[in-house]
Amino acid sequence: MAARTTTELERQQIFTASGADSFRSELLSGRTVRCANLWMASAQVYNDGAAEIEIFCSLDIRTDRWDAEIYYYSFERAIAALREYEQTGNIPEGE
Repeated sequence: MAARTTTELERQQIFTASGADSFRSELLSGRTVRCANLWMASAQVYNDGAAEIEIFCSLDIRTDRWDAEIYYYSFERAIAALREYEQTGNIPEGE
C-alpha cells in the first residue's frame, strides 16, 4: 500500500470556511490531514460517495501513539468535532 501524502493545517485553521473546505478536499483526494501533534485525519471514500473519516487526537510524543481514535461518517460532523476539540480540549465521541 502506498503511503499517503500529509497536508498540514495550522491550529484553529479548521474554524475558517477555507480551512474546513481544505480539510474536506484533501481527505476526498486521499490525503491525510494533520494539525501538529493535536490531531490527524484520513478518510476512506467509497464508490457511492459515502466516507468513513478516521480521526486521531493528542499524540503522545514519548510513545509515538495517539490517545484517541474516533470515526465519523459525515465531513460536517468530523469538522464540528475537531472544532470542539481544538476549542475545549475535550475529545468528542464518534458516530
